[in-house]
Amino acid sequence: MAKAQSIEPNIADLANSWLKSYNLDYKLEQEKLNDEIDKALQEYFSKSGGKGTNRPDVKLLLQDKELNNYPILVEYKGYKDKLEKLDKNGNVENIKSNNEPNLKNINSYAVNGAVHYANALLHHTNYKDIISIGMTGYKDSKGEIKHSIGVYYVSESNFGVGQKVKEYDDFSFLSKEHFDEFIHDVKTLQLPQEELDKIKEQREREIDSSLTKLNNDIYQNEKGLGENDRVYLVAVSIIATIGIPGKVPVLEKQDLKSSPMKGGTDGDILMTRVRAFLEEKNLPRENQNLIIRTLENTILSENLNKIESGETQLKRVFSKIVDDLGIYYKIGLTTDFTGKLFNEMYSWLGFTQDKLNDVVLTPAYVANLLVKLARVNKRFVCVGLCNRLCGSFNCCNE
Repeated sequence: MAKAQSIEPNIADLANSWLKSYNLDYKLEQEKLNDEIDKALQEYFSKSGGKGTNRPDVKLLLQDKELNNYPILVEYKGYKDKLEKLDKNGNVENIKSNNEPNLKNINSYAVNGAVHYANALLHHTNYKDIISIGMTGYKDSKGEIKHSIGVYYVSESNFGVGQKVKEYDDFSFLSKEHFDEFIHDVKTLQLPQEELDKIKEQREREIDSSLTKLNNDIYQNEKGLGENDRVYLVAVSIIATIGIPGKVPVLEKQDLKSSPMKGGTDGDILMTRVRAFLEEKNLPRENQNLIIRTLENTILSENLNKIESGETQLKRVFSKIVDDLGIYYKIGLTTDFTGKLFNEMYSWLGFTQDKLNDVVLTPAYVANLLVKLARVNKRFVCVGLCNRLCGSFNCCNE
């Protein structure tokens, strides 16, 4: 039997005709939407793996009545059974059992591809709420087009996995007349706690895999970095890229210029963000100074800031850390994620062979209760061998 022919061009024509009829300013695959979104799609790993530009078939940026902007990312396919691939829990299956991206699913299914694009925005932009749309179809025995649509809400609240909104026959929910009603439906979505716990467990397994990959990459390809150096580099990179809204801007990869200027090296730029972050968190001065001194020994080192082929080793490692770990703290890093992160990082240190060594971070509500009972300053941080870094991360989680 001959293989069915894709009708993706027909599906695209149909869907785009709807968008045109709603007078929406949509952008096609090769067109630019805005610098932030376009750059994020370029920075994120492609549907084929590795570096490469991600190109949704259609991109839009719509605003609701409260002036909130929502990126809309659309992916088309042209076969009957290529709308979405879900796992046993009913979630979009973009991760394999070994915690690697499921590139086959991302490439083959419309919804999976659209959710992949949404994660690029969660990772590399300030957009926290994204709408992913997949559409596919086929021609029946009469030659008539039969289509199906999947609409998913991808956000920090569902850790980038996505939640199905409703069933739709067309894209009229994006029209000016219906978009606010659609956003109302989106805001009422709520995952059961049991489902959230499963997603968090999956993300934790991904962190393990990403950290192992990152550690091996740095060990094999970045010479002169000891175990402590790797831990400090991850800590500094996360602090610098979390930022504090309205006070400490997020450090982007392009902000590191690999300049030899005194006071303007990549190390200087990173440490400036760390100092500002700790200052805004109102840590006791002695603890700030201790953390900064510890980190400066690595971050300001001559070798890390030496420029070769127009780039420092520090910028190269910083970029790897952001690419491999950024998605996890961009989607809402909690104490669960932080504890997992530090357990893995702690295992990098050569002196820790004891399997009983473990990092468990106290939830914020428990810590606040203990502060009240003990009548101590909640800004006090116990600083020990590795606690000086955990103190920094506890600040991030508050």
